[in-house]
Amino acid sequence: MKKWLVALVVVMFLTTILLSAETAAAPATVERVIVRVSPSANYALVKAKVLDASRRLGGALVSEIPEIRAVVLAVPSSAKAAIARISGVLLVEEDKPAKLHGEVQWNVNMINAPKVWSAYSPYYGNAAYGYYSTVRVAVVDTGIDYKHPDLNGAVTWCVVSLNNGATFYKGTDLSKCSDPNGHGTHVAGIIAARLNGAGVAGVAPKALLYAIRVLSASGSGYVSDIAKGIIEATKGPDGAAGTSDDADVISMSLGSSSDSTTLHDAVKYAYSYGVVLVAASGNEGASYPDYPAAYPEVLAVGAVDSNGKVPSWSNRYPDVAAPGVNILSTYPGGKYAYMSGTSMATPHVSAIAALIQALRLAAGKAKLAPSKVYYAIAYTAYNPTGYSYDPLYGYGIVDAKAAVDYALYYM
Repeated sequence: MKKWLVALVVVMFLTTILLSAETAAAPATVERVIVRVSPSANYALVKAKVLDASRRLGGALVSEIPEIRAVVLAVPSSAKAAIARISGVLLVEEDKPAKLHGEVQWNVNMINAPKVWSAYSPYYGNAAYGYYSTVRVAVVDTGIDYKHPDLNGAVTWCVVSLNNGATFYKGTDLSKCSDPNGHGTHVAGIIAARLNGAGVAGVAPKALLYAIRVLSASGSGYVSDIAKGIIEATKGPDGAAGTSDDADVISMSLGSSSDSTTLHDAVKYAYSYGVVLVAASGNEGASYPDYPAAYPEVLAVGAVDSNGKVPSWSNRYPDVAAPGVNILSTYPGGKYAYMSGTSMATPHVSAIAALIQALRLAAGKAKLAPSKVYYAIAYTAYNPTGYSYDPLYGYGIVDAKAAVDYALYYM
């Protein structure tokens, strides 16, 4: 337990009734319609006429919304024209089914990110979507496909540290940090895929990212490269830690079962400069999180599926849990892919941290220290077990809206 904290899929079944064409006629198609009564007509009188016609034509009342002079019916398709001709009826329109926008996937809805957008955008604009001029999330991974349509403009700077530092670059030539693996691009999309009406949307869909490539095309890398990446992200483009262009959040969907003094020292360096560090707990079904998630300066994230269940492979004793099973996100080449792992859970939490810091600044408040960000996220998490903390969920499944509310009004 960390010292900084005390405490649809909706499946639609289509039932097909097979009738012999020779022995039975096809049943009439029944539709839901909304009948709107003209503002100049007597609502009660017209409604009575509509209901009488509906019954005679084989329909039925579903509901009504008198405040806007609307009656909802289930009627045979052939009855719509007759109802529309009733004096006082303004129009008859189809009661179309609505659903969550396909761009906002179940995982983003599970943690209530859209509630942050809708609640705070009227007051704080783009900060409600994770944007603030000095807030950056560093994705320490395999690189990012910055040309992906859903990540257009998201990546502003990059670092490459590979082969024990033998391959090193930092700057704005983002092609140097392209993603030959796909993992980093997938993680980046969960954080910041743009809310643009296509593809998918991230938890903080206007956040700005640093691409910190420390893993090879195969997804492996050296501790020294990861440590270098953490330090460079902390210093930011100006090369000086403690300035406004530092990474505010470092998201690490990587790890090892082996401890490393070098890695821990890099983590402590970032933490000392106020960087929020979030890491994957690991996918081995182990009794404890991997490193760097296991360090007390890092928020360790486990995975849950769309039903809120923890998969067997998610390492135990995380700090919090987030969606990490069959997550659809961005993939190199303008593509999208489903991936699973605590690697996918981690960026959900990293994005919540970015929302907290961006909204704090937009509200005229100071950024929170990492320990307070961790507290806000963990304290407001929901634990399905009913316990305040348990080995599967840690403190619980994260809730972006509750965490932001707490960080804005109680800290």
